[in-house]
Amino acid sequence: MFICFEGIDGAGKSTQAQMLTQRLLNAGIDAELVADPGTTSIGTAIRQILLHNDAPISPAAQMLLFSAGRAELAAYINERLKQNAVIICDRWLLSTFVYQGEINNISLDLISNIFKETSAVYPDICILLDISPEEAKERMGKPGDRYERRCLEDRQRMRDAYLRHATERPHAKTLHILAANLSPKETHEDVHRLVFPVLAKQLKRDMPHGSASQSQPGRAKASA
Repeated sequence: MFICFEGIDGAGKSTQAQMLTQRLLNAGIDAELVADPGTTSIGTAIRQILLHNDAPISPAAQMLLFSAGRAELAAYINERLKQNAVIICDRWLLSTFVYQGEINNISLDLISNIFKETSAVYPDICILLDISPEEAKERMGKPGDRYERRCLEDRQRMRDAYLRHATERPHAKTLHILAANLSPKETHEDVHRLVFPVLAKQLKRDMPHGSASQSQPGRAKASA
């Protein structure tokens, strides 16, 4: 099973991906956390170039580097899926539509075609964590990489683009939008309530509910 988290910087993707991975591991499930870009040796090197390098990179080069890292990661994910692992991914294709398509004006058709030809791994569940740019900025503190340093206007464009592409792009059939302005624990319980019934059905086993019953129903803003 392949699960990915999406959202603007500061939405809590990495935190929620880590919490879900740990909960699955605690339940005795073969789960692994990966990041796009990252995880593979090539992906990690590309991540360093893209995120932690202040040298100018053209929009086209950025998109191609992201796509190259994703192609490597997709091959790794496919191998792990064959081993019946549950893969939780921090960002995937939707982020490229938003950051490279919306912000850097790269052709969405080009992005989509490159993905289909080089990666073509689609999530069983995609969780878009939605939060206002102002709240996200407060969480982040001092911005780090070139994307986190974007102005609030750009962040709002990103949020709007995420919500728009959520219903238009390949993730749409399996995408769920969750409000991310709650505490990490509360958001995690919303994630748990969404993921575990699907996972239990796929694994054909009962999944532990933990403290899920403590969270209040109805926090999911929308489900595509």
